[in-house]
Amino acid sequence: MLRAIHLLDFEEFRAQRIAGSFYAAPEGTRGEWVFWYCCPCGCGVIAPLSVGANFKPPSSPSWNWNLSKSEPTLSPSVNHKGHWHGWLRDGYWAEAQS
Repeated sequence: MLRAIHLLDFEEFRAQRIAGSFYAAPEGTRGEWVFWYCCPCGCGVIAPLSVGANFKPPSSPSWNWNLSKSEPTLSPSVNHKGHWHGWLRDGYWAEAQS
């Protein structure tokens, strides 16, 4: 398991590329956010997820986020194709077992 680290500054997040780190930015007024994360596999690739504040947005793909920046949980699992697949639960990334 890998601890999810919340970074407050997007440029710092992009520059450091710490495996499992994330940056969250509100998008619009409907409670949707862009949840940027650095792939937990350690490859340094960053990617955005469309998340809802305690709901799963109707757009696809999307995730439900508990809004916690210290112990984030996303549902469903995150599949960073070709790199990593697993869960972000209670602030930790856990790889799915094959």
